[in-house]
Amino acid sequence: MYSTLVSAAASTGASVPIKLLVVIVAFVVAVPLLRKVRAAASESRKRRWVKDGLMDPPTTDSGSGVRSDRPEA
Repeated sequence: MYSTLVSAAASTGASVPIKLLVVIVAFVVAVPLLRKVRAAASESRKRRWVKDGLMDPPTTDSGSGVRSDRPEA
């Protein structure tokens, strides 16, 4: 009976790395997911504010990367 108690006590210490691994995996999955949820909520809020007239519509950027203060080559 004593050997059963000792082996049971020893097996609980082995579960600590497993719990740590579960926490790490949950963190790795949750962080990008929460970033996507926050970005989607932010976009939705901005669209609603523009629709309600509380915010100016975003300006469209041409994306050319040409600065106006630099002389043309």
